[in-house]
Amino acid sequence: MCGRCKTPLTNEATEVGGIPFRQYALSHPAVFILLALLGGTICGILITPFLLKKDFAPVAAQEARKTANVRSQYEQQFAARRKALEAEVAAIDSAGLRRLATEQYNRELAGRKSYDKRFALSPREKAQLQMRSLASDTTKSLYDAIRAVAMEASPKGADISVRESSQGIALHIDFDMSSVTAGEQGVQTKHHTKESLRREVIALISRETNDIFLFCKDLQLESIHVGCRHHVKVTDQYGATRNENTLLYKIRVQKNRIQELASNPFLDVYSTTKYIEVDEDNFEGIEITTTKL
Repeated sequence: MCGRCKTPLTNEATEVGGIPFRQYALSHPAVFILLALLGGTICGILITPFLLKKDFAPVAAQEARKTANVRSQYEQQFAARRKALEAEVAAIDSAGLRRLATEQYNRELAGRKSYDKRFALSPREKAQLQMRSLASDTTKSLYDAIRAVAMEASPKGADISVRESSQGIALHIDFDMSSVTAGEQGVQTKHHTKESLRREVIALISRETNDIFLFCKDLQLESIHVGCRHHVKVTDQYGATRNENTLLYKIRVQKNRIQELASNPFLDVYSTTKYIEVDEDNFEGIEITTTKL
């Protein structure tokens, strides 16, 4: 009873937002979290003495036995594999294998010397087969055969001539340096010194003429002459300038040296360079100038 107004008062719990206090408290998330933590703590307190008394030695021993068994299996497999490999190595006949390898190498070398088409894989090797076929073509005249082989072996745009004199037949080939290397367009060059330019010219001549030396050996040639040209700027006596395709360097190989080259199955730039003689050397008359932008 209210002491002032005598109004009867209820003995139920007060309400929070229209919800009885007991119901509101039970529905709040924090209450569930606190209850869960309290339950976990109680379970831990009850279970810990049991776990402390439990003996895990049998479980550890069982796991150790499993590990030992797996290790033993791998060791046995490794030992068996090693024994098998040692038996294979012991059974190898090294002398027999060396003999078979030598025989195979000799067969391949004989095939390469005879220009077996099975070994012609690169474009250059295929071109060599074509040159050999042209050189041995009896339906062509001697001049036509020489010119056909030279055209197949020469760089694109080369000038080829077959000249006959009292000494015999001479093959002349002059090619532009720009047709076989980059950076040599017009009167421009990538070289900064004449020595550097000379070295590349000699290397290009030797490299580009190996096949000519090799496949023209049986074509009754007295000599082979190969030259490299480059555009240079020429000034006449009146001060006028013009671009002129000038022969920088030209070499020759005489008949007796051609036979020596042809007998080398591994013909390379070094082999060719050993037997060349200089026909023309015009490097003294040129000058390399550089310009800055």
